[in-house]
Amino acid sequence: MKSSTFKYSVLTVGIAAAFGMTNVANAAESIAASTPTIKNIASATYKIGTVAQTAVQSNPVTVNITQSAAFSLTATNEDGELKDDLNKAAIVTPKGRVAFNHILTNSGNVEDTYRLNLAQGGTIPGSTQDASSYDLDATNVTYIIYNADNSVKSTTTVTGSVFQNTDIKLKPNERAEILISAKTAGNVGGNSQNLTLSAVSEFFTGSDATKATLTNIDNSITKVAVFKITSKVSSTLNLNDPTSKVTYTVTVRNDETAPYAANANNIVVFDGLPEGLRLADQPNLSVSNNATIVPGREGKGTSTSNDSIRVTLLNLAPGETATITFDVQKDQAEPLADPKKIINHASITLNLGENQIIYDTTDSTDPKQNTSNFYPAADDSEVTDGTVSTTTGSDSAAPLVSNQRAINISSPTTKEIPTTTTDTTQITHSAVIRNTGRETEGDQVGEIKFTITEGANDQITRVPNTVEVVYDADDNPATPNLTYTVTRDGNGDYDLSTAVPKNGGAAWTGMAPNSSVTINYKVESTQAIIDSTEKTSVTLVAGGQDAPTVGARSVENTTVVKGLKLVKKQALNKTCNANASLVFTQGDVGAEPGDCIVYKITAFNNFSASDTRFNFTDLIVTDTTDRFNNKAEVLTSGTTPAFTVKLAEVADADASPADNTYGASANSTAVSGTVPSLAPQKYAALVFSVKINPDGAAPGSL
Repeated sequence: MKSSTFKYSVLTVGIAAAFGMTNVANAAESIAASTPTIKNIASATYKIGTVAQTAVQSNPVTVNITQSAAFSLTATNEDGELKDDLNKAAIVTPKGRVAFNHILTNSGNVEDTYRLNLAQGGTIPGSTQDASSYDLDATNVTYIIYNADNSVKSTTTVTGSVFQNTDIKLKPNERAEILISAKTAGNVGGNSQNLTLSAVSEFFTGSDATKATLTNIDNSITKVAVFKITSKVSSTLNLNDPTSKVTYTVTVRNDETAPYAANANNIVVFDGLPEGLRLADQPNLSVSNNATIVPGREGKGTSTSNDSIRVTLLNLAPGETATITFDVQKDQAEPLADPKKIINHASITLNLGENQIIYDTTDSTDPKQNTSNFYPAADDSEVTDGTVSTTTGSDSAAPLVSNQRAINISSPTTKEIPTTTTDTTQITHSAVIRNTGRETEGDQVGEIKFTITEGANDQITRVPNTVEVVYDADDNPATPNLTYTVTRDGNGDYDLSTAVPKNGGAAWTGMAPNSSVTINYKVESTQAIIDSTEKTSVTLVAGGQDAPTVGARSVENTTVVKGLKLVKKQALNKTCNANASLVFTQGDVGAEPGDCIVYKITAFNNFSASDTRFNFTDLIVTDTTDRFNNKAEVLTSGTTPAFTVKLAEVADADASPADNTYGASANSTAVSGTVPSLAPQKYAALVFSVKINPDGAAPGSL
């Protein structure tokens, strides 16, 4: 990180060239120096009497003038380094405005003219340039020229576009402060934009054009408040009781999980109640964070009752949450359409300046919502089933229903299994039922059931009587989970209400809100085919009063058969040279009597992950010699020609063994060897060679 100052000296360059040295770009100073001279010789004429004598010249005297040019371009934002080439990480809002400050100084002793220019982009170490950039037409550039005594000589303001190719003339020790008010374009939270300011010296251009340009790079990071809005209702509204009321709690969080989150000041929160609801006679309005809350008549209803609240003067730093509460009751002057599906939505607005106003709401159908102009695409979403998403910037609103149930099934598994299992190599599949509602689930018969349906692969089956459920009451790793067995009924269903504790655990009392149950069951295989699969469906069946219908109801677990892959290849070795370069193929090879054929048999453990249960042991690789009888001779280290039988682990499917690690050998019946252990994703290869009988092979393949 160095200031863009430029020094160039005619004398210095000559010395550097003589010693094979070169200048470094963006050196600390840039000077061009020369030494013009004034030589002065006096002359005199004279006469003696009337006769002119020979003219006389004096000795010469010389004045050496030292003239030098030097200029610097310095980035001066308060970014930790005030005199360098870079203005780094200046904060800007989406489509907002950011200030970059620079100083152009003529530190030489000659007057110079500098051509200034702005350009999109530029490279900063450790910083990336996004598609967003700057709007130069809307950008303002003010340059103030100071005399050598620091008095202001002139002030000029132009747009960034007009600033292109601007000439600034500076006398020695004069400077120009260049203040750029840059307007960003196309940027959302987290984006990074770069802008390059360059200055070209007219003096240097005439001396050495390659050293005439200095640059500063400006960088802005887009930051903006990201709101997570949650609207919850405390209980069920009794529509038969005109005095019944519920409490709505609206929380607004400046979501610190967004890496680009920024402070937000003067947030406005608005909640207009749906038609049929109004503020209670005693609404108990409350708001935190020293904000102001007032009632109003801006809701969806048409009666004269107060049916809205507005919060102003709310400030939130990243990670801070404001809580707003108010009591609501039925508006007897208006209908309440579909009470079980009434959703109360809240919205916020934040004025960022530059005519940029964020409008965020829990209502995904609201046409005024414009968060996509300010946040990355995934950083705002809405749910209306009462659940609270962990996604950055997600908003949630809860329906006003008499029984707020929400349940779903998720987290399918994919597991690998051997062709034939034992008790120790069976696999366990699972699926997770989550209670995201406000009611206890599965404590009543028929309320929460699940089924497990096998696919068509008869070689892969569920192990009988191995279905268990693990109850996680609070998603807290410090709290122990409880395991229960569940028995399949005559209809093939597993009912959670029949869960029986294992190991003396607590009796089953159902799933509390925000709890989960993990379903586990074992799978075995018998002479299954490698790479074949089996799909098993685990289906959630929700019943009982007000059974929820929203949320996933089925997942599919996948079992993949893994095992030993064995590939045999051959290569023609016409010279029968043990060190010949070979090309192996699975295709046919043309050979003649007296040629040699090299065979390579590669074994591969195609289980995808390291698991000692699936290490192959006593792996015997064999090729019987009856295939070569009367056709070819199996070569060994003792034959002529000699070829050593080798068996060892190799790096990949194309590699050949370097030695005979595992002691493979050839006898009168077979070429074989044993690999003691082969772990998942590991290869072992056996190679040996045969020589075709010189008088020809009998008909048939080798």
